[in-house]
Amino acid sequence: MLSRPLLTLNPSRSLAKYPLNACTNHQRLCRITSPFVFNARPLSFTRNEPPKRPSKPQPLAIRLLPTSLQPDEQSSSSLRRIYQLALTEKKTLSTAIGLLLISSSVSMSVPFTIGRIIDYFTSQNPELFFGLTPTLAAASLVGIFTVGGLANFGRSLLMRLAGLRIIARLRKDTYASALKQEVNYIENSEGDVLSRLSVDTNIVGESVTGNLSDGLRAIVTATVGVGLMFYLSPTLTALMLAIVPPISLAAVFYGRYLKKLSKRTQEALGKMTDTAQESISALRTVQASNAENHALRLFSKDVDSVLKLQRKEAFATATFYGSTGLAGNITILALLGYGGTLVSKGVISVGDLSSLLLYSAYVGGSMGQLSSFFTTLMKGVGAGTRIFDLLAREPVISPSKGRPLPPGSVGTVKFEGLRFAYPKRREAQVLNGFDMEIKPGESVALVGRSGSGKSSVQALLLRFYDPDVGRITFNGEDIREFTTASWRANIGIVPQDPVLFSGTIAENIAYDRPDASQAQIEEAARIANCEFIWDMPLKFETKIHKNSLSGGQRQRVAIARALLKNASILCLDEASAALDGASEHKVNDAINNILQSRHTSCLIVAHRLSTIQGANRVAVLDGGRIVEMGTYKELASREGSKFREVMGAQIAAVEYN
Repeated sequence: MLSRPLLTLNPSRSLAKYPLNACTNHQRLCRITSPFVFNARPLSFTRNEPPKRPSKPQPLAIRLLPTSLQPDEQSSSSLRRIYQLALTEKKTLSTAIGLLLISSSVSMSVPFTIGRIIDYFTSQNPELFFGLTPTLAAASLVGIFTVGGLANFGRSLLMRLAGLRIIARLRKDTYASALKQEVNYIENSEGDVLSRLSVDTNIVGESVTGNLSDGLRAIVTATVGVGLMFYLSPTLTALMLAIVPPISLAAVFYGRYLKKLSKRTQEALGKMTDTAQESISALRTVQASNAENHALRLFSKDVDSVLKLQRKEAFATATFYGSTGLAGNITILALLGYGGTLVSKGVISVGDLSSLLLYSAYVGGSMGQLSSFFTTLMKGVGAGTRIFDLLAREPVISPSKGRPLPPGSVGTVKFEGLRFAYPKRREAQVLNGFDMEIKPGESVALVGRSGSGKSSVQALLLRFYDPDVGRITFNGEDIREFTTASWRANIGIVPQDPVLFSGTIAENIAYDRPDASQAQIEEAARIANCEFIWDMPLKFETKIHKNSLSGGQRQRVAIARALLKNASILCLDEASAALDGASEHKVNDAINNILQSRHTSCLIVAHRLSTIQGANRVAVLDGGRIVEMGTYKELASREGSKFREVMGAQIAAVEYN
């Protein structure tokens, strides 16, 4: 944990301008004792999570349940969000529900009709309903069943389309939320985020539409079925309903257990995806290292973890459905035995008993569907919790805070007393009192041993992270005053390992400026020495992907992309490392000309003398701070300098030649 000494603040400045987050271990000491002085003992700079919103009270019906059966706050919130998802397709789902009522009504007329037909053929005085003739009755039934079939078709189609739209919308929202999160969060949970995008969204979408349709149909079937059973024989119906309470209670416990298990399974799937992606994205390294078996062991371990959880789910499901099926069959036997006695006494007819048995089968099936509906809904709640957590998560570095910085703004960049450690490695201090200034049109080469924090300086400049202590200013204003998008729009970057996206070469060069003209794209490519593009059959329309080009070609495309952006600040992280000598010379000359003509500030992370020599100043980074600063000639000619210690071999080679 980092600390600073006593601070005296100017009363004209807002104390709330930047959250110090300093009340973790020293809350009693972190109070304003007067309007003018902040009397603080050492300040603790830790990142606090956003405050939780107050929870809404549970509905009365839920609060009356035993504590063990009440859904937790997170589940209730997830259920509310799932309900809100369904409201986005309110018209479609309402129409589908109307069609469902029609098709269910037709289906529920089947047992009653069969009972009347049986009575017609077994009765001494046969009579069909409404006094219809057999031919007319058959034609009417065919017409009714056709209407039911068409309604079922419409219901299924509308539910499916609504579900697909909900899933698509949910995936877009989840992806948008992932893109605005800070880099650290995504890089540490990349596979898990992808799992939420692909698997979890599908589970939630299905729980809202297809599962909702089945659940509503089961409710209608059970309600109407029980009502008609009471109409036919209240005694037999009461006997059948004796099995409902224990099954319902078992379904509640089973659903709650499955919800927890589902969330754990989805998390395990996310970890499995992360492991697979890590190895597949680095397949060349895996194969070159003969590490296929090692990668397979790691993946198999994650697969086994998923399998273990899925086995638990399978065992719980088999136990639940096996026991409910047994209870249902015993109930049917009891109904048949007691119902046969009633038939023999003339209390009910054979047709009534047949209808009642069919209705009991319908109701039993609907109870099974309700159990499936409940368990699938709980799976949706488990998966939804992971999605809604991401949707509701406020990034540590908010993209919406601050004011826009005008495009093409030119100014001095100043690093003031930066202290920084990565969130996952708080014990390893990367920067410790880092100070540096870059003036407009000036290029500064940052030199140091590997792991000294050179790339971390660029990451802080781009606001992938914020410093724990200190600040970075642009024309005297803290860059946290600006929105991240407007600030980054003024920075061009060429990383050490450039990334190309699936698409054409022109689209990759214009990635930062999709409105750029073809002439501008070609000019940037020419300056960046991308002559290889003109040698391709389709030239700039050539389709490429991540590893289509060589390392040097990818580097030059990335340079062209940064040059086309026409930013006021350029960050070059070993931008010419993968180029041959001739290309490197041309690119360095082109970059130097652009820096002078455009008044562009340039921060260069470099290990090669050819790149360092072209910089206006060279800063040597050691121990998390600048230990030497000067021109290349000054530092190279200074005996015993830190610069000569770091670059000694290359300097000696130049002096020898």
